[in-house]
Amino acid sequence: MLSIEQILVYTPAALLVIAIPGPDMLLSLARGLTQGRLAGVTNALGVGIGIMLHTVLAAFGVSALLVASETAFWAMKLIGAAYLVYLGIQQWKSGGELDDVCAQPMSIVQVFYKGVLSNLLNPKVALFVLAFVPQFVRVGDGGAATQETASAFAQIIALGAIFSILTIFFYALLALTASSVSRWLKARPRWVRNFNRGTGVVFVVSGVAVLALERR
Repeated sequence: MLSIEQILVYTPAALLVIAIPGPDMLLSLARGLTQGRLAGVTNALGVGIGIMLHTVLAAFGVSALLVASETAFWAMKLIGAAYLVYLGIQQWKSGGELDDVCAQPMSIVQVFYKGVLSNLLNPKVALFVLAFVPQFVRVGDGGAATQETASAFAQIIALGAIFSILTIFFYALLALTASSVSRWLKARPRWVRNFNRGTGVVFVVSGVAVLALERR
């Protein structure tokens, strides 16, 4: 399993990556603002589950297959880009009134699945897991090939779990903070409108950026 040295080196690097704003972070913030703490935390949990699914796929080599197969990779890019653009349009249309946004709120189950999908359908996350996580795997201690393979698999799962837990904690904290200022924002619909539109633009730009991804 993981050594203390691996954890000490990996954790700060993972935190720096998590702190970079992106669609998953903004979606958790938006949920906290518009639908309350539970929805924000639930979305963060969905994102964390999505990261773990990517990790499991990477550990089994499925993500590597997607990257190696041009047809599969392009299919995933198109689906992921379309979903991000859809989220952006929906966020832009939210307007500036928090009450209007929450008039027909999603159920907690829907919020959870939307959080999972926003992460799982983003090929940038799959590429990140393939490029970042394996850098912290330590094998080659002279054991049998099957033992080294099992060790690498276990380490990838453990590293992905750490990244997932840190992401859930960080995004949930942001969602809770956003929820706490929702009353203040209700009196300032222009701020909410600008936030929703800005978030929508980020989603759309992210979707376009996904289409520009290269396999190598």
